Amino acid sequence: MRTRPSSLGPSSLLVTALVLWGCSSPAPREASSPQSATARQPIRPQTGVPGSVVRILVRGGTPVLYRLPGLVEVAGVLRGRLPAVERVVGLDPEGEFLYVQTGKRELLAFDLESGRIDTVATDIERAVLGPDRTLYAIDSGRKVVSMARRVRFVWPQALAALPTDVFGATDQRLVAVVRQAPARLITAAADQPPATRDVPAGGDVAASFWGDVIAVAGDSGVTLLDPLGGREPGFVPLADHPRALAFSPSGHRVYVARRTSFGLAVVDRYERREADGIALPAPAATIRLDPFGRWLLARPALGDSVWVVDLPVKALKGGLGTSWAADLPAVGPGGTLVLRHGADIVAYRADSLVESGRVAGGAADLWVVTPWWPRGAGASRPEAAVAAADSMGAEGPLYVQVSVSRNQAWSTEMAAQLERAGLAARVLPPPVDRSHEGYRVVLGPYATRSQAEAIGRKLGRPYWIYQPES
Repeated sequence: MRTRPSSLGPSSLLVTALVLWGCSSPAPREASSPQSATARQPIRPQTGVPGSVVRILVRGGTPVLYRLPGLVEVAGVLRGRLPAVERVVGLDPEGEFLYVQTGKRELLAFDLESGRIDTVATDIERAVLGPDRTLYAIDSGRKVVSMARRVRFVWPQALAALPTDVFGATDQRLVAVVRQAPARLITAAADQPPATRDVPAGGDVAASFWGDVIAVAGDSGVTLLDPLGGREPGFVPLADHPRALAFSPSGHRVYVARRTSFGLAVVDRYERREADGIALPAPAATIRLDPFGRWLLARPALGDSVWVVDLPVKALKGGLGTSWAADLPAVGPGGTLVLRHGADIVAYRADSLVESGRVAGGAADLWVVTPWWPRGAGASRPEAAVAAADSMGAEGPLYVQVSVSRNQAWSTEMAAQLERAGLAARVLPPPVDRSHEGYRVVLGPYATRSQAEAIGRKLGRPYWIYQPES
């Protein structure tokens, strides 16, 4: 794992803060959600670049890198040839590994920097990349293989059953759900035997980003489960049959698509009740969120298209024709929507649905939208000079934004928890003329962008570099 040193506080304080954050008391109904960037108030996800897309050739070959938002090919950066690929498991932007599964059920690790390809496991049935970038694979014999920080480990004990759904969690734990009767929830780690318990049978299953809560859609509502058993299961009744689930990145809310209702229900994970809703033109069959919680994508129950919802204001921006798959449609860190349109891959600005780039004939391959950008490729970017000035110039004050919410009390409590853990946390109120932007929970200020990003990378979750108006 590559990190740059920071002159500010030890990383252990950040870990402590995040533990407090994750174990806090129930939050108020107003969940945090990122706000849009403006010309005078830049809010940039992670390193400030709009992200990239990696194209994986399904018939085998060297992956291809494209820069967002224009889908401009960056030639000669990636090396090494992959065999025919069946699916993408995930991409670790810090470790610079791409994990793929072949048609022969081999799990491969592709080093994005060197082009080297290693076999992680064979005879794979399930595989997932966890929030702390630990890779988990389960073979046909229910044995688990994990890889963290380039170290591969075969777990000594097999799982009790082959799970239907697999999620990574904190502390290198694996959480799995067996939907077939009897339905079971499995929590496992390499150094302890798997814990299995019966759970209500249901349909769609979703996990929070950190894997600390599992949501199961049932006939008349949503069941919330604590994988560690620290809290009793909760049930949130819904008027219509739930069919698809998605957690907000912060884990505070669960968005629920229902079979006949025109729109989505919103469940408060802490208060365990239906808290809100989002209007849509018709029932939705599939939903997914971007990693920063700004955009929600919904697939109509009928037809091949995507609805784009601006979550902070709960506004439907519009719809676009596209097919749905495990990789696309997806939204990049800079707010670029990437999807299949016929035989092509097309990029759109999510806030305007204006096309920004296109790759002809790319729809048959697999794609990964990611914040990763290769070191040494900056010279090929036309905005390289601007990025260099951003990251190296003493242009403070700069803040690491971890949350924004219209609920002032919730933001104040989060900042207080971080401050008690020894971090320079505070709440920045919105400008008087833009009260809709909400209260920002930030760390800082820092004098340079490189200092702010060094702190942000240690958080292990999405963050933004925020610079107030001068």
